Amino acid sequence: MRRIVVHHPNRRQFIATSGMAVPAFLVPQRALGDDRITVEIDSGKLRGSRDKHAIAFKGIPYAAPTGGANRFKAPQPVEAWSGVREAVRFGDRCVQEHETFGDAPILAWYAQSEPFSENCCVLNVYTPATDRGRRPVMVYIHGGGYVTGGGGGEILDGSALAEFGDVVVVTLNHRLNVFGYLNLGHIDTESFGDAANAGQLDLIAALRWIQRNIAVFGGDPGNVTLFGQSGGGSKIMVLMGMPAAKGLFHRAINMSGTSGMNVAAAQATEAYVDTFLEHLGIDKSGLRRLQQVPTDKLIEARLAAVRARREGSRPVVDGRHVVGGPMTPQALPLHASVPLLIGTAKTEATFYFADDVRHMRLSERQVRERLKAQFGIDDEKAAALMASFRRDDPQRTPSEVLVALITNTLFRLPMLQAAEVKANAGQAPVYLYNFVWKTPVAGGLWGSPHTVDIPFAFGTTDKASALLGTGPETLEVSKNLMSAFVAFARSGNPNNPRMPAWKPFDAASRATMTVDVQCRAVNDYLSGDRTAAAAVRLDPFNRAALMTYKD
Repeated sequence: MRRIVVHHPNRRQFIATSGMAVPAFLVPQRALGDDRITVEIDSGKLRGSRDKHAIAFKGIPYAAPTGGANRFKAPQPVEAWSGVREAVRFGDRCVQEHETFGDAPILAWYAQSEPFSENCCVLNVYTPATDRGRRPVMVYIHGGGYVTGGGGGEILDGSALAEFGDVVVVTLNHRLNVFGYLNLGHIDTESFGDAANAGQLDLIAALRWIQRNIAVFGGDPGNVTLFGQSGGGSKIMVLMGMPAAKGLFHRAINMSGTSGMNVAAAQATEAYVDTFLEHLGIDKSGLRRLQQVPTDKLIEARLAAVRARREGSRPVVDGRHVVGGPMTPQALPLHASVPLLIGTAKTEATFYFADDVRHMRLSERQVRERLKAQFGIDDEKAAALMASFRRDDPQRTPSEVLVALITNTLFRLPMLQAAEVKANAGQAPVYLYNFVWKTPVAGGLWGSPHTVDIPFAFGTTDKASALLGTGPETLEVSKNLMSAFVAFARSGNPNNPRMPAWKPFDAASRATMTVDVQCRAVNDYLSGDRTAAAAVRLDPFNRAALMTYKD
């Protein structure tokens, strides 16, 4: 892993103005070796390993295995162990059907290799030192919607970020798809009332573990920042509407996670659940049989229910654990004092086209036909819609227009709307960014796709060269993004010497920081796209016409 070092004309001035503690690599240390480090937490002793960046403790259980009688239940306590538990390998990933983002070579960098099992409530801790230094704690929640993903792998290795910012980094796994989000409460609330949001309850269990144990690793339980990309950011937003999560984290960073902005009512998923049970041949009076069904059969039934109902696994407002979407009057008081940093990538939608490059070479006619099929409009209105997404950039190709439409309607506009509600509440600041650095791979064809900012946030850009290339720019952009995230984790304010003054978001200025090699502060960034997106209604569960290639 590439060593990340901050260069400033006046290092002492940088530390004072950013509010950061002196990063571990800027002060004298003993030589970092290959040695093992042992600590003791509330369930037993752990032995981690030190590398050139930080000390890592991997695969630590924060809840008991979730199979058998624990399936579809709230997470249960970990059984204490005797002796010293080796914590040098990632734990199992939670059961899911996909292992990567897709088949495109540019997306292969996110792959993780750990097996799937129901013994997956594990986390990983990366720390500069186990000296009870009370460092800010940065907890990453992985993406993959509510269906796939994991907190392991070399891209999510928190060592470089821990060293760079002198922070403690935590990554974790939690239950997914039907194992974590299956609304059985309308059938049997007493026995399975927790099933609808079990994945979220796992996250709360992990945060409680952090409160009890993170001081052992040099972290401050009173200064915990959540950050997550895509589904991870969405899960963070859902946590904001959960009373049990209040006080377990103190700041939040949402990277392109918009599905958590509007949490569905429990009733919305009932038909999907009923279809799932029908596929398994399980009567509503026999739900306990679900706890003995093989995991592959549950995954198969989930996929059948998704196809039939165009619905899937996601958290719901159950009146039990989730009181409302994060920006509703019911949930806003729960996170009134929590500063929020949110943002999107400039061309999120190119991610969805990476498996078929033809999507990026569409003609004017092909895009109009997609718009007509998706929105039920005529040729004239389709042409007008395309024109509206060329206000900010008249030279956009037809494919770039399509990318702008999907990016802004599904990602950027929901972020802006959430930022406005939070800012109007006036109790904690909101900061908005747009990640605009353009990958040079394939001649810049993919722009700034969904997920591109993950390796920049972790300082692991050298592990994602298939998407990012190998030029020197990636290191500078990574320093910029990590500096902002670390500053925010320390104080709730992302301002740092690597960027111009970054003002909080408000509805009048819509202040935005563009993240690039040279960052810029812009008011009402891409206002034309914002206006055009506000006139479009795109169902995130039904966008097939926009995504299907036809000659």
